[in-house]
Amino acid sequence: MTENNIEITKNNIPSVMVAAQQITYGNVRDVLKLDDNVVVPRELTSKQVLVRVYAASINPADCKLLYGDVSLVIRYSFPHIPGGDIAGIVVDVGSAVERFRIGDHVYGNLGTNGGGYAEYARANESMLALKPTNLTMEEAAAIPLACETSYEALFQRCSSPVGKGTKLFICGGGSATGLFAIQLAKAVGASVAITCSQRNLFLIEKLGYEIIRNKSDFINIDNQILVIDYKEKDFGEELQGENYDIVCDCVGGQQNWISTQRILKHGGEFITFVGDDPNPVLSLTWIINTAANLINRKFWSYFGSARHNYIMHAHKQTPENLEDMRINYIENGKVKPLIDKVCDWRQDGAEALYSLYERSRSGTAQGKLILKLADE
Repeated sequence: MTENNIEITKNNIPSVMVAAQQITYGNVRDVLKLDDNVVVPRELTSKQVLVRVYAASINPADCKLLYGDVSLVIRYSFPHIPGGDIAGIVVDVGSAVERFRIGDHVYGNLGTNGGGYAEYARANESMLALKPTNLTMEEAAAIPLACETSYEALFQRCSSPVGKGTKLFICGGGSATGLFAIQLAKAVGASVAITCSQRNLFLIEKLGYEIIRNKSDFINIDNQILVIDYKEKDFGEELQGENYDIVCDCVGGQQNWISTQRILKHGGEFITFVGDDPNPVLSLTWIINTAANLINRKFWSYFGSARHNYIMHAHKQTPENLEDMRINYIENGKVKPLIDKVCDWRQDGAEALYSLYERSRSGTAQGKLILKLADE
């Protein structure tokens, strides 16, 4: 492995690096290995940068890509370096790069093409932004995909952006996207209620919020969150007729849409990151069924008496979003990541990746899962 405790400049970038190598689709222990002789991607187009990666995160989306759950529409040539979310330092820039210079600390998401689980990653400058100054590399790597997905949903996809006075309900408040959605919404003065299991309540408290269990006790002061334990109660029954403006579904499942219709106001919006199936394996049948459901719900959004708008949201990263998140939410302390586990592959080798992927796949993570590649 290359040395991590030296200052890295354009002139001392090595020719080879340590990188994860995916050889096909399947179980992580069967298809992923570490290789210390992978060529560093030194050749850059005019708008690309080379980043020395210090930390990366493992998301549920990374698991779906590795296990082949979406291989019908996203296919790789092998060997392939997986990994989307990264934080690191720019060590080289293309001839037309305008936003960065060598030495800048950056964070971002490399998209479905991956490349992040490596000592060096090549990226278009549009995929990155300056790292929040108040976060470590590990904390910064926890931000891009999950936080920006919630940011886009709340502030860009809804017909009226979430703001002061908005009544927002979040399905899956203890998920990574849910935890960011809570913080973003509270930062702009929204009233927030969530579903969350008893197991994950400490995450809400760790963010500094007061948990309210009964809607009669909920007065929506700045630090209050109304929490419905989905294992004990159906939020549709508990909050029927409460006229929420928006329901943000971070975990999926058909029941969330059914229950939502009982709590949304006339013309309210349901935005989901997942859809009816929380653990889909893409197939032609799945695509047809999902499209049919979406068309049906869109039809009733326009012609049904309640006019509840159904929105499926997929992440569409922009550097402007990453910058706004950094300046207006993260550096001022309004939004912060919660980390479940950090593994260092310099100490544990491939086992670091295996344990992180397996914890993500199990659905038991309580916060973000971080791969450490270098010391700051």
